[in-house]
Amino acid sequence: MRLDRVLQLRILQVLAANYPEPFYRFPGTNDLGADYFEILSNLFYLSEHKLVACRFIHDEDGMDINGSVRITADGLDFLEADGGLSAILGTVTIKFHEDSLKQLIELRLNEAQLPKEEKHRLLQSVRELPADSIKHLTTRLLDLGMDNLPRAVELIRTALG
Repeated sequence: MRLDRVLQLRILQVLAANYPEPFYRFPGTNDLGADYFEILSNLFYLSEHKLVACRFIHDEDGMDINGSVRITADGLDFLEADGGLSAILGTVTIKFHEDSLKQLIELRLNEAQLPKEEKHRLLQSVRELPADSIKHLTTRLLDLGMDNLPRAVELIRTALG
């Protein structure tokens, strides 16, 4: 058995063309250009990844499809260039509480090689910043980090090389 990405795509496309109706007799080897065992193996793989919905039976003759085969919403979204609704619904919003941001900034300031008095003054200033100023400072720090991303990639490459 070998996994075949081209065959998997053809299987998904056939099922998508029939959506939302299931197949009760899955297209044969002539329709997909593969032998039945290859189709079954790749269908099983797609099922494990929840791109298709079907059940399998195992008996003395081997494995076979038990019932219908249908593409799932995840399977349809997989076929979409933009990732479908899964991409939209899977968007993660990260929110940091003001105190958490202050703690992160304070941690870096404490680790910085600065004179004791300057470090104390900066830490005190951060602790007294209002929420809007913390938000602005965090945005500026993020911008600075993104501006230095190429340097970070080079550092990672050097460390792993």
